[in-house]
Amino acid sequence: MNIKILKGKNRYYFLIDKKKKLLTPNGNLLEVSRKTHAEIIVKEIKKQIQSKDPNSIVNLTYFSCNLSLDEKERIKKKLIEILCFDIVLFRCFEDKELEKLINKKLNPFMDKFEKKFKLNLTLIFSIVVSHNFKSKNFNIYLNKLNNYQLTVLFKLATLTNSVILSYFFLIKEISYNALFKLTNLEYNYQQKRWGVVSEQMQIEKNYYESLKKISFFFKNIN
Repeated sequence: MNIKILKGKNRYYFLIDKKKKLLTPNGNLLEVSRKTHAEIIVKEIKKQIQSKDPNSIVNLTYFSCNLSLDEKERIKKKLIEILCFDIVLFRCFEDKELEKLINKKLNPFMDKFEKKFKLNLTLIFSIVVSHNFKSKNFNIYLNKLNNYQLTVLFKLATLTNSVILSYFFLIKEISYNALFKLTNLEYNYQQKRWGVVSEQMQIEKNYYESLKKISFFFKNIN
């Protein structure tokens, strides 16, 4: 397959075998805003390394460009659902030292997010309880995101179970390393007390690699 990068108005797109533009499954044009992003896509497609990894830069780009209006609305609803159970709000801990650590590390993010979007967030003290709240200002924010930004927020939120922390990554107030540490506070605390479980180590490694790949995608769309 011969793929050529073509430059349009503020966009780069792809031509296959000098005949047709590269499209997504929904028939949308596969396009990016940076030449370096386009070059990575061509390289990955030629190596065919994107096929099995949903967080490769190619698949995340396809996902973003493929979004229909209905799909974007479903993503926004899903983000609100995750926010209602956000791990930043979760405080169902018997260990008071752990709860103290969580409060110290995560409460500032909760408070700042609450103030930014004029929400009335409530801590969750039971695994069967979530909170619904008016999210008008957050919905307005979501509506302003482009497809790439919405993809990053959605992928991170579903991976981390935290819309709040994913938001602070998106506005570049925390790195993916910080995001990894903040979403693993309980695990790291328990690890220090009870030791390392080899199976969990592999899970955490895969989790970290996924965050890293989404971060790489985010870097290339900005």
